[in-house]
Amino acid sequence: MQNRTVTLGDPVADLIVPISHLPINAQEHQTAEDIILEAGGTGNFLITAARLGLQPTVLGSVGQDYYGNRVLEILRGENINTEHVVSEAGSTTSISIGLVSEGDDHVFLWKRPTGPSVSYQSNWFDIISNADALFTAGHALDPGALFGPQTVLHCLEIGKQKKIPIFFDLGPSAFISDRSYIEQTITYVDVILATQEEATSWLEISDPIAAAHKFLDMGLTEVIIKLGPDGCLLVNQNEEVQIPAYTVTMRNTAAAGDAFAAGCVFGFLSGYNLKQIGQLANAIGAASVSKLGTGTRLPQRNEIIEMLASDKHPITCDSNTNN
Repeated sequence: MQNRTVTLGDPVADLIVPISHLPINAQEHQTAEDIILEAGGTGNFLITAARLGLQPTVLGSVGQDYYGNRVLEILRGENINTEHVVSEAGSTTSISIGLVSEGDDHVFLWKRPTGPSVSYQSNWFDIISNADALFTAGHALDPGALFGPQTVLHCLEIGKQKKIPIFFDLGPSAFISDRSYIEQTITYVDVILATQEEATSWLEISDPIAAAHKFLDMGLTEVIIKLGPDGCLLVNQNEEVQIPAYTVTMRNTAAAGDAFAAGCVFGFLSGYNLKQIGQLANAIGAASVSKLGTGTRLPQRNEIIEMLASDKHPITCDSNTNN
Protein backbone atom coordinates (compact mmCIF):
# COMPACT_ATOMS: atom_id res chain seq x y z
CA MET A 1 0.00 0.00 0.00
CA GLN A 2 1.31 3.44 -0.99
CA ASN A 3 -0.78 5.39 1.55
CA ARG A 4 -1.91 7.79 -1.17
CA THR A 5 -4.37 10.19 0.46
CA VAL A 6 -6.39 12.70 -1.55
CA THR A 7 -8.11 15.69 0.04
CA LEU A 8 -11.11 17.38 -1.55
CA GLY A 9 -11.74 21.08 -0.97
CA ASP A 10 -10.17 24.52 -1.17
CA PRO A 11 -6.91 25.09 0.72
CA VAL A 12 -7.26 28.01 3.12
CA ALA A 13 -4.82 30.74 4.09
CA ASP A 14 -4.65 31.11 7.87
CA LEU A 15 -3.60 34.48 9.27
CA ILE A 16 -2.81 33.56 12.87
CA VAL A 17 -2.67 36.50 15.27
CA PRO A 18 -1.50 35.62 18.82
CA ILE A 19 -2.92 38.08 21.37
CA SER A 20 -2.84 38.35 25.13
CA HIS A 21 -6.45 37.45 25.85
CA LEU A 22 -10.00 36.93 24.61
CA PRO A 23 -12.67 38.20 24.38
CA ILE A 24 -11.79 41.45 22.65
CA ASN A 25 -14.00 44.31 23.74
CA ALA A 26 -14.67 47.58 21.95
CA GLN A 27 -12.12 50.31 22.80
CA GLU A 28 -9.99 47.74 24.63
CA HIS A 29 -6.84 47.77 22.54
CA GLN A 30 -4.23 45.02 22.44
CA THR A 31 -0.90 44.53 20.73
CA ALA A 32 -0.61 41.47 18.49
CA GLU A 33 2.44 39.35 19.25
CA ASP A 34 2.82 38.37 15.60
CA ILE A 35 0.92 37.81 12.34
CA ILE A 36 1.66 34.38 10.91
CA LEU A 37 0.60 33.18 7.47
CA GLU A 38 0.01 29.42 7.37
CA ALA A 39 -1.80 26.81 5.29
CA GLY A 40 -4.94 26.31 7.35
CA GLY A 41 -8.10 24.23 7.15
CA THR A 42 -7.37 21.11 5.14
CA GLY A 43 -3.74 22.28 5.08
CA ASN A 44 -3.43 21.26 8.73
CA PHE A 45 -4.61 17.77 7.83
CA LEU A 46 -2.26 17.60 4.83
CA ILE A 47 0.82 18.72 6.74
CA THR A 48 0.24 16.27 9.58
CA ALA A 49 -0.52 13.47 7.11
CA ALA A 50 2.72 14.11 5.22
CA ARG A 51 4.75 14.16 8.43
CA LEU A 52 3.25 10.84 9.47
CA GLY A 53 4.32 9.26 6.18
CA LEU A 54 1.19 9.43 4.04
CA GLN A 55 1.45 10.69 0.44
CA PRO A 56 -1.07 13.54 0.25
CA THR A 57 -2.47 15.08 -2.93
CA VAL A 58 -4.79 18.09 -2.95
CA LEU A 59 -7.78 18.48 -5.25
CA GLY A 60 -9.07 22.00 -4.72
CA SER A 61 -8.70 25.61 -5.76
CA VAL A 62 -6.95 28.76 -4.58
CA GLY A 63 -7.05 32.27 -5.97
CA GLN A 64 -4.51 33.85 -8.24
CA ASP A 65 -3.25 36.07 -5.44
CA TYR A 66 -0.45 36.34 -2.91
CA TYR A 67 -2.26 34.17 -0.36
CA GLY A 68 -2.92 31.33 -2.80
CA ASN A 69 0.66 31.31 -4.02
CA ARG A 70 2.03 31.32 -0.48
CA VAL A 71 -0.26 28.50 0.68
CA LEU A 72 0.88 26.33 -2.23
CA GLU A 73 4.53 27.10 -1.42
CA ILE A 74 3.98 26.01 2.18
CA LEU A 75 2.28 22.77 1.15
CA ARG A 76 4.95 21.92 -1.43
CA GLY A 77 7.58 22.55 1.24
CA GLU A 78 5.95 19.74 3.22
CA ASN A 79 6.14 17.30 0.25
CA ILE A 80 2.45 17.62 -0.56
CA ASN A 81 1.36 17.22 -4.17
CA THR A 82 -0.36 20.46 -5.25
CA GLU A 83 -0.07 19.79 -8.99
CA HIS A 84 -3.85 19.48 -9.39
CA VAL A 85 -4.87 22.59 -7.45
CA VAL A 86 -6.77 24.89 -9.81
CA SER A 87 -6.17 28.64 -9.84
CA GLU A 88 -8.46 30.63 -12.11
CA ALA A 89 -7.80 34.17 -13.32
CA GLY A 90 -9.58 36.78 -11.20
CA SER A 91 -10.10 34.48 -8.21
CA THR A 92 -9.14 35.09 -4.60
CA THR A 93 -8.18 32.63 -1.86
CA SER A 94 -10.28 31.69 1.16
CA ILE A 95 -8.78 33.39 4.22
CA SER A 96 -9.27 32.63 7.89
CA ILE A 97 -8.06 35.17 10.44
CA GLY A 98 -7.40 33.37 13.71
CA LEU A 99 -7.18 35.35 16.93
CA VAL A 100 -5.52 33.00 19.42
CA SER A 101 -4.51 33.31 23.04
CA GLU A 102 -2.82 30.97 25.47
CA GLY A 103 -5.30 28.29 26.56
CA ASP A 104 -8.32 27.00 24.71
CA ASP A 105 -9.55 30.36 23.40
CA HIS A 106 -9.52 31.25 19.72
CA VAL A 107 -11.79 33.03 17.27
CA PHE A 108 -11.73 32.58 13.50
CA LEU A 109 -12.99 35.22 11.08
CA TRP A 110 -13.61 33.66 7.70
CA LYS A 111 -13.49 35.43 4.35
CA ARG A 112 -14.99 33.36 1.55
CA PRO A 113 -13.07 33.07 -1.73
CA THR A 114 -14.21 34.78 -4.89
CA GLY A 115 -14.04 33.75 -8.52
CA PRO A 116 -15.46 31.20 -10.95
CA SER A 117 -16.55 27.82 -9.62
CA VAL A 118 -14.29 24.88 -10.46
CA SER A 119 -16.01 22.01 -12.23
CA TYR A 120 -14.96 18.36 -12.17
CA GLN A 121 -12.03 17.63 -14.49
CA SER A 122 -11.67 14.26 -16.19
CA ASN A 123 -7.97 13.91 -15.27
CA TRP A 124 -8.98 13.64 -11.62
CA PHE A 125 -10.56 10.25 -12.23
CA ASP A 126 -7.25 8.36 -12.08
CA ILE A 127 -6.08 10.35 -9.06
CA ILE A 128 -9.20 9.40 -7.12
CA SER A 129 -9.28 5.81 -8.40
CA ASN A 130 -5.67 5.20 -7.33
CA ALA A 131 -6.06 6.74 -3.88
CA ASP A 132 -5.88 4.66 -0.73
CA ALA A 133 -8.15 7.14 1.07
CA LEU A 134 -10.21 10.26 0.39
CA PHE A 135 -10.69 12.99 2.99
CA THR A 136 -12.98 16.01 3.06
CA ALA A 137 -14.55 18.24 5.68
CA GLY A 138 -17.64 20.32 6.31
CA HIS A 139 -16.01 23.59 5.21
CA ALA A 140 -15.37 22.09 1.75
CA LEU A 141 -19.13 21.91 1.24
CA ASP A 142 -19.77 25.61 1.66
CA PRO A 143 -21.71 26.85 -1.40
CA GLY A 144 -19.26 29.76 -1.70
CA ALA A 145 -16.20 27.53 -2.14
CA LEU A 146 -14.36 27.62 -5.47
CA PHE A 147 -14.06 23.82 -5.47
CA GLY A 148 -17.70 23.67 -4.48
CA PRO A 149 -19.97 21.03 -3.00
CA GLN A 150 -21.17 19.65 -6.34
CA THR A 151 -17.56 19.05 -7.39
CA VAL A 152 -16.75 17.43 -4.04
CA LEU A 153 -19.79 15.16 -4.35
CA HIS A 154 -18.83 14.14 -7.89
CA CYS A 155 -15.37 13.10 -6.63
CA LEU A 156 -16.88 11.24 -3.67
CA GLU A 157 -19.18 9.33 -6.00
CA ILE A 158 -16.15 8.09 -7.95
CA GLY A 159 -14.43 7.12 -4.71
CA LYS A 160 -17.49 5.20 -3.57
CA GLN A 161 -17.71 3.36 -6.91
CA LYS A 162 -14.02 2.44 -6.67
CA LYS A 163 -14.45 1.36 -3.02
CA ILE A 164 -11.90 3.89 -1.77
CA PRO A 165 -12.24 4.49 2.01
CA ILE A 166 -13.80 7.93 2.51
CA PHE A 167 -13.25 10.00 5.66
CA PHE A 168 -15.35 13.05 6.53
CA ASP A 169 -14.79 15.56 9.35
CA LEU A 170 -18.16 17.14 10.06
CA GLY A 171 -16.67 20.25 11.66
CA PRO A 172 -18.35 23.44 12.87
CA SER A 173 -18.58 24.69 9.26
CA ALA A 174 -21.26 22.08 8.61
CA PHE A 175 -23.70 24.21 10.59
CA ILE A 176 -23.37 27.19 8.24
CA SER A 177 -23.45 25.15 5.03
CA ASP A 178 -26.44 23.79 3.17
CA ARG A 179 -27.56 20.80 5.25
CA SER A 180 -28.52 18.84 2.14
CA TYR A 181 -24.90 18.81 0.95
CA ILE A 182 -23.77 17.36 4.28
CA GLU A 183 -26.52 14.74 4.14
CA GLN A 184 -25.49 13.73 0.61
CA THR A 185 -21.85 13.53 1.65
CA ILE A 186 -22.65 11.20 4.54
CA THR A 187 -24.19 8.70 2.09
CA TYR A 188 -20.74 8.25 0.52
CA VAL A 189 -18.72 8.21 3.73
CA ASP A 190 -17.13 5.22 5.51
CA VAL A 191 -15.70 7.04 8.54
CA ILE A 192 -17.08 10.22 10.09
CA LEU A 193 -15.27 12.39 12.64
CA ALA A 194 -16.98 15.01 14.82
CA THR A 195 -16.68 16.63 18.20
CA GLN A 196 -19.25 15.54 20.78
CA GLU A 197 -21.06 18.87 20.38
CA GLU A 198 -21.11 18.58 16.57
CA ALA A 199 -22.34 14.98 16.56
CA THR A 200 -25.08 15.45 19.14
CA SER A 201 -26.23 18.77 17.68
CA TRP A 202 -26.32 17.45 14.12
CA LEU A 203 -28.36 14.39 15.07
CA GLU A 204 -30.28 16.06 17.92
CA ILE A 205 -29.25 13.21 20.22
CA SER A 206 -27.69 14.14 23.57
CA ASP A 207 -25.75 10.94 24.21
CA PRO A 208 -22.54 10.58 22.13
CA ILE A 209 -22.70 6.76 22.04
CA ALA A 210 -26.29 6.88 20.81
CA ALA A 211 -25.22 9.48 18.25
CA ALA A 212 -22.41 7.21 17.06
CA HIS A 213 -24.82 4.32 16.55
CA LYS A 214 -27.21 6.61 14.69
CA PHE A 215 -24.40 7.38 12.24
CA LEU A 216 -23.72 3.65 11.89
CA ASP A 217 -27.39 3.13 11.08
CA MET A 218 -26.88 5.53 8.16
CA GLY A 219 -24.42 3.08 6.60
CA LEU A 220 -21.09 4.29 7.99
CA THR A 221 -18.57 1.70 9.14
CA GLU A 222 -16.71 3.71 11.80
CA VAL A 223 -17.56 6.76 13.92
CA ILE A 224 -14.96 8.80 15.79
CA ILE A 225 -16.18 11.37 18.30
CA LYS A 226 -13.71 13.83 19.78
CA LEU A 227 -14.37 14.37 23.49
CA GLY A 228 -11.84 17.14 24.18
CA PRO A 229 -10.13 16.64 27.56
CA ASP A 230 -11.90 13.27 27.88
CA GLY A 231 -10.14 11.83 24.81
CA CYS A 232 -12.09 10.23 22.00
CA LEU A 233 -14.74 7.61 21.35
CA LEU A 234 -14.41 5.13 18.47
CA VAL A 235 -17.39 2.98 17.51
CA ASN A 236 -18.11 0.37 14.85
CA GLN A 237 -20.72 -2.37 14.64
CA ASN A 238 -18.67 -4.67 16.86
CA GLU A 239 -16.86 -2.45 19.31
CA GLU A 240 -17.00 0.75 21.38
CA VAL A 241 -13.69 2.12 22.64
CA GLN A 242 -13.07 5.29 24.61
CA ILE A 243 -9.42 6.38 24.79
CA PRO A 244 -8.40 8.86 27.49
CA ALA A 245 -6.61 12.05 26.51
CA TYR A 246 -2.92 12.67 27.14
CA THR A 247 -2.11 15.24 29.79
CA VAL A 248 -0.24 18.24 28.42
CA THR A 249 -0.02 21.95 29.06
CA MET A 250 -2.54 23.44 26.67
CA ARG A 251 -1.40 26.44 24.66
CA ASN A 252 -4.18 26.54 22.05
CA THR A 253 -6.61 24.16 20.35
CA ALA A 254 -6.62 25.72 16.87
CA ALA A 255 -5.86 23.10 14.17
CA ALA A 256 -5.78 20.20 16.65
CA GLY A 257 -8.94 18.65 15.17
CA ASP A 258 -7.53 18.70 11.63
CA ALA A 259 -4.30 17.09 12.82
CA PHE A 260 -6.28 14.52 14.84
CA ALA A 261 -8.11 13.54 11.62
CA ALA A 262 -4.83 12.90 9.83
CA GLY A 263 -3.87 10.50 12.61
CA CYS A 264 -7.13 8.61 12.18
CA VAL A 265 -6.59 8.16 8.44
CA PHE A 266 -3.00 7.06 8.99
CA GLY A 267 -4.11 4.60 11.65
CA PHE A 268 -6.78 3.02 9.44
CA LEU A 269 -4.40 2.70 6.50
CA SER A 270 -1.75 1.19 8.79
CA GLY A 271 -4.16 -1.52 9.94
CA TYR A 272 -4.27 -0.38 13.57
CA ASN A 273 -7.12 -1.50 15.80
CA LEU A 274 -9.56 1.03 17.27
CA LYS A 275 -7.57 1.45 20.47
CA GLN A 276 -4.35 2.10 18.58
CA ILE A 277 -6.06 4.56 16.22
CA GLY A 278 -7.50 6.45 19.17
CA GLN A 279 -4.16 6.54 20.98
CA LEU A 280 -2.39 7.91 17.90
CA ALA A 281 -5.06 10.52 17.19
CA ASN A 282 -5.11 11.62 20.84
CA ALA A 283 -1.31 11.90 20.89
CA ILE A 284 -1.40 14.09 17.79
CA GLY A 285 -4.14 16.22 19.30
CA ALA A 286 -2.20 16.59 22.55
CA ALA A 287 1.05 17.46 20.78
CA SER A 288 -0.88 20.00 18.69
CA VAL A 289 -2.58 21.81 21.57
CA SER A 290 0.79 22.15 23.31
CA LYS A 291 1.85 24.46 20.45
CA LEU A 292 0.62 27.90 19.44
CA GLY A 293 -0.24 28.11 15.76
CA THR A 294 -1.38 26.07 12.79
CA GLY A 295 0.11 24.62 9.59
CA THR A 296 3.88 24.17 9.78
CA ARG A 297 3.78 24.85 13.53
CA LEU A 298 2.00 21.56 14.13
CA PRO A 299 4.03 18.71 15.67
CA GLN A 300 6.64 16.72 13.82
CA ARG A 301 6.52 12.92 13.65
CA ASN A 302 9.19 12.45 16.33
CA GLU A 303 7.18 14.60 18.78
CA ILE A 304 4.12 12.41 18.20
CA ILE A 305 6.15 9.23 18.70
CA GLU A 306 7.60 10.62 21.93
CA MET A 307 4.06 11.22 23.21
CA LEU A 308 3.21 7.56 22.50
CA ALA A 309 6.39 5.99 23.86
CA SER A 310 4.92 4.87 27.17
CA ASP A 311 2.06 3.06 25.39
CA LYS A 312 4.35 0.91 23.21
CA HIS A 313 2.28 1.94 20.24
CA PRO A 314 3.07 0.25 16.87
CA ILE A 315 4.27 3.54 15.38
CA THR A 316 7.02 3.73 18.01
CA CYS A 317 8.49 0.53 16.58
CA ASP A 318 8.93 2.16 13.18
CA SER A 319 12.56 3.14 12.74
CA ASN A 320 11.54 5.96 10.38
CA THR A 321 11.32 8.76 12.93
CA ASN A 322 12.71 11.52 10.79
CA ASN A 323 11.14 14.96 11.16
